[in-house]
Amino acid sequence: MVGFERFSIYGFSIDYPEDSRVQFNPKAKREAGDVAFEFPDKVKIFLSWGELEKAAKSFQTAEEHAEHSLNNIRKSTKIKNFERISRDALNVHSHNGAYNRIKLEELTSGVFMGRRGVRRDACSVHVHCSDSSRYFIIYAMFSADTAEEYARTLMAMVNSLKCH
Repeated sequence: MVGFERFSIYGFSIDYPEDSRVQFNPKAKREAGDVAFEFPDKVKIFLSWGELEKAAKSFQTAEEHAEHSLNNIRKSTKIKNFERISRDALNVHSHNGAYNRIKLEELTSGVFMGRRGVRRDACSVHVHCSDSSRYFIIYAMFSADTAEEYARTLMAMVNSLKCH
């Protein structure tokens, strides 16, 4: 079993598996950004943050924010067979959070193979934190055969989030 280490930046923190590599988006800043935790098998779990005031202009709740994100995925020309597996309300560090898990088929193109679909599972958690004036999104896409393991890892990370 792999242990966890604490990642902390800009006044918030999250625990991540110690066998993953931290990759910063070079454009990340205090107000908005993202970081990826890449595992040895190249799966990545992402943590994004942004200004709550900007998000609140379009979304009153984390649930509305999550629905908007899912609708964007659903509308993508590279996605077919979109299916929501679960939707739950969470308590994340005293804030309401929105958890979603989906199955989809991602269309990939190859020179000799044409377009083919690859089955994927994805999980996301959206959290709005008025104390830090930020929103947080933790999400990942996995192959179907590793989905359960990574979904548990993602939830362990979510449960460790300290947003303020």
